[in-house]
Amino acid sequence: MFTDPTFQKLMSSNTFEVRRKPLIQNLQKLLNGAKVITYIASSVHPIPMIMSQDIPLFEDLLRSCDGADEGYLIINSPGGDGNVAEKMITMCRQRFTKSFKVIVPNFAKSAATMVALGSDKILMGYLAELGPIDPQLGSPYAGSLIPARSFIDGLEMIRRNIKEKGDQVQMYLPMLSKIEPHVIAQCQSAIDGAREFAEKWLKECMLKDTPEQAKEVARALSEGVKYKTHGKVIDYTEAHDILKLNVEKILQKSEIWNNVWELYCSSILFLQQQGPAAAKLFESEKVSLTMHLQIMGPAQAPTPKPTPPSAPQPPPAKP
Repeated sequence: MFTDPTFQKLMSSNTFEVRRKPLIQNLQKLLNGAKVITYIASSVHPIPMIMSQDIPLFEDLLRSCDGADEGYLIINSPGGDGNVAEKMITMCRQRFTKSFKVIVPNFAKSAATMVALGSDKILMGYLAELGPIDPQLGSPYAGSLIPARSFIDGLEMIRRNIKEKGDQVQMYLPMLSKIEPHVIAQCQSAIDGAREFAEKWLKECMLKDTPEQAKEVARALSEGVKYKTHGKVIDYTEAHDILKLNVEKILQKSEIWNNVWELYCSSILFLQQQGPAAAKLFESEKVSLTMHLQIMGPAQAPTPKPTPPSAPQPPPAKP
């Protein structure tokens, strides 16, 4: 029953009314009447991150569940702005005052993990993953995001090599000249902020009965020491057995998993069918909202048009 190819089935009639709305309604029945909302980021859009522009659509999504005090958020996202993640948690908890839980079909990384940490329970598919929440900062030298911990560890490595290995300070002067103290301070503040975020919400929600465990988890996820890469996979076993989070594994052969997976596949396929600007999909049983983000290239100066040659003039009249 649950082994049919999902994408093949979806290709012909992948609309909200035909596919995803019935799946959401069936999930609500399976989850004892709690409302189900979805936040699905495109798997191909270049900027699918959690951002402030999400809030108006997310509010419309929550308004469609007005009156419900129990809710599930199905989230699939690579992460984004941690401040917006906290705002989303606050919005959900003020709407779903009795119970707020998160379902992860595939991955909820970085800031999406932060959203999950603010829930009462995380339901994970057998292939689902969370991730570390250690801050990533832009580097003018690398030209991309690198862990805040890398800046601090790099300075510490130089200090240790000089003190313990006897390296000459002069060897490192070119590198030290590029290190700006305010950047190091910013890195430490970002790490502290991520740790405080996780500790606060874990103590208030899923680990409220084990505050010391909340502190340990917050430190492990935010500091970039236990998990040395930002993309590290934290699966159900790691989340449950090592971090001791309140997580529940959705059984592969269950009707809940079949509905969640089909809903996820239908959502990402729908986004691809909407064209390259479709970045995210927000849905409940009542609304379907697509965020389109157009990628604009750098402005280019207009190409000068060639001046047409002057028309030949008649020779001057002879007297």
